[in-house]
Amino acid sequence: MAEANKTTARQQFLDSYTALVNGISTARFDEFKDFFANENDFDVAVQEFRDGLQQELLAKVNRLWNECDIDTNVEILESLKSKAVGSSNKMWRPTGKSVSEQVRPLVVNKLKTSLKFYQLQLGFQKERTEITNEQKTFDSIRAHHKELEQKVNVDLLNGPNRK
Repeated sequence: MAEANKTTARQQFLDSYTALVNGISTARFDEFKDFFANENDFDVAVQEFRDGLQQELLAKVNRLWNECDIDTNVEILESLKSKAVGSSNKMWRPTGKSVSEQVRPLVVNKLKTSLKFYQLQLGFQKERTEITNEQKTFDSIRAHHKELEQKVNVDLLNGPNRK
């Protein structure tokens, strides 16, 4: 039975995508009709587009199906469904955990992300503060240097006049 459900679920997906592609109307391509020599070439091009799109979609569905182990997930869902057959009341939290317990991992992840952001922001602010302090120190040293240079120039200019 489980094998039949696997095949059925997969086949339903494949059939849905096939129906989606086959549902693409030729009228959607009417604006390109002028580029074709005759109606037959146009119909062939539209069919080639449909076939290529269908191949790509089905390849992606098959790859996703295999990579994500959807067969196992379908089995789990089927077993959960069979367990709930006798139950008439709705369970909003099938885990049985309280709301706070159930959302705790989400809150922790959000707090970790916030903490990481604040640490990066703090590091950035610290770096900017250090750069600003270094600039202020450099400016004060340069101002002091200019002041001393002016005093030396004044002394040099006044020095020969003193004699």
